[in-house]
Amino acid sequence: MKKMIFVCLLTAGCMLGSYAQDNLKEKDLPPAIQTSFKTEFPNAKDIEWKMKDGKYKVEFEVNGLDHFAKYGTDGKLMAKGMKIRTSELPNAVATAVKTTYADRTIDDVYRVDKDGSAYYLVKLDGNPETKVLYSADGQVAKDKH
Repeated sequence: MKKMIFVCLLTAGCMLGSYAQDNLKEKDLPPAIQTSFKTEFPNAKDIEWKMKDGKYKVEFEVNGLDHFAKYGTDGKLMAKGMKIRTSELPNAVATAVKTTYADRTIDDVYRVDKDGSAYYLVKLDGNPETKVLYSADGQVAKDKH
C-alpha cells in the first residue's frame, strides 16, 4: 500500500513538474520578444507564456477577448490570433467543417493571421480532441488530432 501511495505521489509530482517547465515568466523571455509583444499588444492582460516546439507562445486577453501570439527566438511575430464566434467563420470554412465533421461540435474558433494571410483554427469537441486550421477558402492548411 505504501508503494502504491508513493508511486501516485511521484507520478503527480512529475506531471506538475513538467507542467511548470512549460510555463515561462516574462523575466525569462528574451528582451526582443518582450519588446515586440509590448509594442504589438500594449493593452494585453492575463498574460501566460509557454515554450512550444522551440517557439514562444503567449495567451492573453485584450478588451475581454482571448488572443494568442507565437514568436520566434529572434522576437519576430510569427502568427497571432483572436477568438471569434462560430457565426463569424467564412461560409467556405463553415461548410468544410460541417461536411468533414458532421458528427462533431465546434468548441472554439480563432481567426489566425500568419504570413500575411487569414486562417481559421477550429477546435472540435470529442475524442480525440481535434484542431483544424483552414484557409479562408475552406481548404485544410493543417490538421492535428
